[in-house]
Amino acid sequence: MKPQKRIRKRHSAIARDQRLFSQCRLWTWEGLASPGDGQQYTTAEKRTPFGWIDMGHDLAHQLLKRPRNWSVAVRALCYSPDGAMWMESRIFDLPSYNLQQIQGAYHQLRADVLTAQRTAQVYDLGWICQTWHGTRPEDDLELWHYQYTPEQIIRQVTNNEKTIKRMAGPGFSQERYDRWQQVNREYLEDRKRVLEQENAA
Repeated sequence: MKPQKRIRKRHSAIARDQRLFSQCRLWTWEGLASPGDGQQYTTAEKRTPFGWIDMGHDLAHQLLKRPRNWSVAVRALCYSPDGAMWMESRIFDLPSYNLQQIQGAYHQLRADVLTAQRTAQVYDLGWICQTWHGTRPEDDLELWHYQYTPEQIIRQVTNNEKTIKRMAGPGFSQERYDRWQQVNREYLEDRKRVLEQENAA
């Protein structure tokens, strides 16, 4: 009797890709500029057994090439003259979606967030997106979307010092406020021009 041949499971490039990018995140703030060139930049990170690490340009590009499960948040950082600080945000899920296809949704969410606040109180606005694989992780506080927000804001939802230290980003500054107000004016002018061109077509 001949020994049975062992059947190897075929390698699935798609399954491997899904596992590799199962816990990744990207975010940007409109009012934070790169020290190198003064331009707005996007941070892309991947979770590993050693914590979150920078993905680099090539992996970040691969992350955006395929449909994935995304949680997306648009968030505004707000500050009042009496020193109060808070965050206004809009969150939604995009199961099995190509993130590059939602630019229109971002414009709408951005407008929704700003409608809920006085623009004069906003000192920065940005988005954050995070992938998940299988079932969406339970997160009653939606803590993931507090990544790189000021410590004072994170403390409004958790008192875990380790978490706060790991997640906290820069806070309010007059420079950041002025830069974002200028970015917002330019953004609104560009959107108005684009919409006028679309309506004229």
